[in-house]
Amino acid sequence: MRIQEEQLSKIKYNTVDYKQSLYDSIMRIGFSFPISVVETDDGLECVDGHKRLSALRQILEDQPNYKRKDIVKYIVKNNGNSRSNDCWRSRNTH
Repeated sequence: MRIQEEQLSKIKYNTVDYKQSLYDSIMRIGFSFPISVVETDDGLECVDGHKRLSALRQILEDQPNYKRKDIVKYIVKNNGNSRSNDCWRSRNTH
C-alpha cells in the first residue's frame, strides 16, 4: 500500500460530530495516520476517517490560512496493489 495525497474536496465522506480534542490535535500536528478510502466510479470514498475529515473541514472554515492546507494523506483499501497470498505454507513455519 502506498500513502497518497488528495485535496479534501475530492474525497466523499459523511460529516459527523467529533471532540474538541481532535480539532485541537489536528491544528497542532495534523493527521497522525492517513485515512482509508476506496476507489469508486465516482472517485474516492472515505472508509475510515470521517471524524478527522469533518474536523479538517471546520478548521479550514475557521482558519483559512491553516498551514497544512486542504491536503489529505490516504491509503486505498482493496485496490489490488497490495500483496497477499492465501497459501498458509508461505508463512513462517518452524
